[in-house]
Amino acid sequence: MNSLQVSEYVSIFVSLSALTIASVSDLRKREVSDKVWFVYAPIGLALTVYRLWTTPQSLLFTMISMGLSFVIAFALVFFGLAGGADAKALICLGLTLPVPPTVATPILGFAYPFFPLSVLVTAYVASLSVAIWMVSKNLSLFAKLKSGMFTGLEREPVWKKVLALVTGFPTEVSRLRSTFYLYPMEKVAVDDNGPRRTFQVYSRADVDRDQVLSEFLESLKKVGSPGMVWVTPALPLLVFMLIGLLIGMTVGDPLFVGIYLLFGRSPR
Repeated sequence: MNSLQVSEYVSIFVSLSALTIASVSDLRKREVSDKVWFVYAPIGLALTVYRLWTTPQSLLFTMISMGLSFVIAFALVFFGLAGGADAKALICLGLTLPVPPTVATPILGFAYPFFPLSVLVTAYVASLSVAIWMVSKNLSLFAKLKSGMFTGLEREPVWKKVLALVTGFPTEVSRLRSTFYLYPMEKVAVDDNGPRRTFQVYSRADVDRDQVLSEFLESLKKVGSPGMVWVTPALPLLVFMLIGLLIGMTVGDPLFVGIYLLFGRSPR
């Protein structure tokens, strides 16, 4: 084993360790200490600089990948699609493993040289598994509540109701108050017929939960303070990024390899 391979193994170990620590914190509190990134980033960058010094021919793809990681991370935060910790994790991964490590031999291989992007896309695809859990949960609730699932929301369009079934579930207001990772999936709108409940299908990932919850509960008084409301859980994206990294190391890039094969091309 040469020094280049050792540095790649260390980069993988550091990335797995940092994302594991961050994922545990994300699950427990939906917050991650910046200390994780302050340790992760300089170590990862130093290892990448060493590899560039050893094999300068990878400089172009490395710099492009780092640049993409920064741009995508800032774009996700700007558009409210990810939290600050998620963006920092992507940036750190871009500094540490900007290109696929040569010591990894995944089953499907790598579709392109920008490894952090592969991990991020795989993470978002993996997070879709939550939708399966939501649908299963709501089907079980529907068997008990029947049409009562949408009490107070009968006037909402069908597409919003379908989206709600995939991304949220109805629960007691008391549970919404006490569960730190649940956010209201409704808002109270006022039209010519007065105040009414309506689905809020999009919410930024960086909203202040306490403020949103306080404003929502206050607005509910206008419609009689219902006992049950629709909520959506804040997804621990860092957990899925850890899963994406593990899949990248062992399976490869299933989504883009699948796209290549769909068009009759081989990614290798």
